[in-house]
Amino acid sequence: MNCLCTALLLTAGLLTLAGCSSSPADPATTSTRPLLAANSPLSTSQDAALRYTPTDAVRQAAVAEYARQQPGSTSASAEKFVAMFGPGGQGDYGPLYAKLLAGSGLHDNDVADAFAAYLVAAYQVAHGEAATLAAGPTVAVRQQFAPLATRLLADQPAGTSAQLGELLKLQAVLVFVGAQQPTDQFRQNVARKFREQYKLDLNALTLTDKGLASKNGTLVTSAAPDAAPAPDAASISGSGVAAGAQWFFRSRTDAYGGITYEPVALLADGRYCDVDQAPLESLDPAVDPTKRPRSWGQWRQNGNTFVLTGAKGQSISYTLGDGNWFPAYPAGAVPLKRTYKNSSGGSLAGATSLVVSKIHFVDDSRFTEGADGGVVTANAAGGSRRSTSGTYRLQGHTLALTYADGHTVQKSFAIGGEGNPARPSNTLIFIGGDAYVDE
Repeated sequence: MNCLCTALLLTAGLLTLAGCSSSPADPATTSTRPLLAANSPLSTSQDAALRYTPTDAVRQAAVAEYARQQPGSTSASAEKFVAMFGPGGQGDYGPLYAKLLAGSGLHDNDVADAFAAYLVAAYQVAHGEAATLAAGPTVAVRQQFAPLATRLLADQPAGTSAQLGELLKLQAVLVFVGAQQPTDQFRQNVARKFREQYKLDLNALTLTDKGLASKNGTLVTSAAPDAAPAPDAASISGSGVAAGAQWFFRSRTDAYGGITYEPVALLADGRYCDVDQAPLESLDPAVDPTKRPRSWGQWRQNGNTFVLTGAKGQSISYTLGDGNWFPAYPAGAVPLKRTYKNSSGGSLAGATSLVVSKIHFVDDSRFTEGADGGVVTANAAGGSRRSTSGTYRLQGHTLALTYADGHTVQKSFAIGGEGNPARPSNTLIFIGGDAYVDE
């Protein structure tokens, strides 16, 4: 298993609070278990299984893998990141991690210790505090989750523990470095990352001498899932700019007074993008904003309200449940209807036009599509019709259409939602940024 996949599985499965299930902790296992003292030998053979040797080669690989997976990463940007934070770099995360660990009671070569360091540092920053690791609470957090870490890693190939441990250490250092001169945006981003990627609301937890607890004092317990949890309905996993993006659709009033629907992708780096023809994976995040500046901006979330600030600084708020902002889902969320249509048109210089485009999914691999168009003026009327066919493939938020002549076109794709709470609905889909309704 890829070390990043293991990290997501580990961190998503470790916590059973704040978006996951919760259960009371067993006092016998949470309040009487002795804590590890600094530099003490590991207490059990189970703990020993989490130990590894953090060689420079393992550390270098962890930094390179992390850099490669970041939204919008390029070969050049990844090389710069590795040169900065890799072994021997100006910001070598090894010495910085040792500085963060000082006095914490944790070791620098243990997966559960690395997870505890990352979690506690992020918790402190999200709560407006310095990224410090007080020995009592930090080691208690380590003890809360070490048994599950052991179980999740039990069947992994040799070396996975080392890769995962170093990846977690690197992320702890990035939080630690950012916390030296923190901004409100940085603190919000740290909390948002945990909510989005790990389904954990740090602000719903309290750090105590016995570990993490809910606001009412109930200690968080760990449970080993049989499989990774299902992704959030409004999110996808992808590559490049699409990695970690959350998809929604919003309603707008067009120039003719009608209601239109548009898909929007909220990117993991804090930007948003109005989704057009091309799938997100094919966009160059450095070039596309210069080509379509009005389609890009910044976003932030406050509970169920999403604030989108456009390129010119104007902000618009959308709230889930208000009828103008719904999650947009990837292919497979619900079975598709057979036929969908999109209508567009308008009036200009005394002429009125209307085009009705249709796509028919014949079965799970074949499609036909066509369009009927017409123009009406005071003195004449005319129309046209076209039709094509071929095969199609749907994956995530991408629709690939292969036509009879052999050429393939890839378009962005999303399934709409309805209801409160929202759920996927196959009466509305988006193809190439355009809304298609069930015929």
